Amino acid sequence: MRPPVTRQDLLDALLTGATTTSVLAALIGPPVVVRRLAVDVLPDDTPARAALRPEPDAALLFRRVRLIAAGIEAAEGALWYLPARLWPGMEAVLEATDTPFGAVVAPMGPRRVTLRAEMGDAGAEHSLVVTATVLSAQGEPIAYVQDRFAAWFTP
Repeated sequence: MRPPVTRQDLLDALLTGATTTSVLAALIGPPVVVRRLAVDVLPDDTPARAALRPEPDAALLFRRVRLIAAGIEAAEGALWYLPARLWPGMEAVLEATDTPFGAVVAPMGPRRVTLRAEMGDAGAEHSLVVTATVLSAQGEPIAYVQDRFAAWFTP
């Protein structure tokens, strides 16, 4: 059974939460499980590059995932990140496992900065789409995320 979480509750929590995975764990319940999804064609990274401001020759990696909280499919996420700004070993974990990005970068003291939030209309495929940057504790951008939350979040 899905918990009674409104889109506004979700948005409010995302505006103050460190990561999507920590917010979903708090609102729906742990564990938050990530399933990496295949990526056939890389999406345009222009918005991510504008938000992250990488060095000209810096690698920008992409990860697409499905987030499942307490056994309930809650969201799909698209994430661009700068491996050069992560701590040693973090990139390898992200590339080889389904560990949530938020769990991997937790030692860096991340925080989210919401850039845009769009509420879906009744009957829409997603109830809420949130675009954000993830900053390290020092305020350096490390990731650009777009999360699409399941339509079952109530209006």
